[in-house]
Amino acid sequence: MLRGGTPIYDRKKGKTHYVKKDEYYLYIQVGSRRRFAELIGFTIRRKMERLMKALNPHHSFFLA
Repeated sequence: MLRGGTPIYDRKKGKTHYVKKDEYYLYIQVGSRRRFAELIGFTIRRKMERLMKALNPHHSFFLA
């Protein structure tokens, strides 16, 4: 978790910026991804697409 106001240094740009809002990270173990997708999933399309890609990287998923 990153708290709002935390300075972050961007090595590519050589500048420091500050996190505006608290940031949370979600780590899902490889063995639990399918269960997470079935029981919880995501409402944000790009996140759901990344989850589907993580479940089966050899196929493209198109969500309605």
